[in-house]
Amino acid sequence: MTKPVKIAILLTLALLFAGCPGNLTTRYRTIQSASVLLFSFDENGVFPHTESFHRAELGVGVWPDSLSDSYELAQGFSLVRSAYATEPSTTIIYTNDIDSIHVYTLYEYDKLHPAGSLVNDILRRLDDMGNTEEMDISLLSGEALYFKFGQPPLNDSLQFEIAGRITNVGSFRLRTELVVLESE
Repeated sequence: MTKPVKIAILLTLALLFAGCPGNLTTRYRTIQSASVLLFSFDENGVFPHTESFHRAELGVGVWPDSLSDSYELAQGFSLVRSAYATEPSTTIIYTNDIDSIHVYTLYEYDKLHPAGSLVNDILRRLDDMGNTEEMDISLLSGEALYFKFGQPPLNDSLQFEIAGRITNVGSFRLRTELVVLESE
């Protein structure tokens, strides 16, 4: 084999290896504690909105309040490292979830839900696009959970206690802020 052919083969192999990924980082996030929020949708359908509350557009959310992180760095192999200008790639993996959600009203919500009663039956799971779906919220889990009320409250005072569990951490009971709606 001639010297130019050997050089061409070597450069081709080098460029192939240069296309392999560079630095890969895996970020492991562990939920330590949770926060809760009573919110509304604004006139454009954006949530969470807490400046004013629309009686027919209410929801509650549970999300991580405190997280601990650990990192794993993997170095990619490349013969020609400067051939491509790529940023390191990071994957985030949650090591636990918020689950077993139970939402209790502290004030009478309606005739079927007096103060102290569970309101899971009138909550719908809310996705990031604002769509809702009916399901048993006590069986849901995730790193952040949002719910929308399927019907408006009859009373003006709203406050909820949300009980749940963080996998491998323990149970929590948190209260939303008290909100007094404007009378209609």
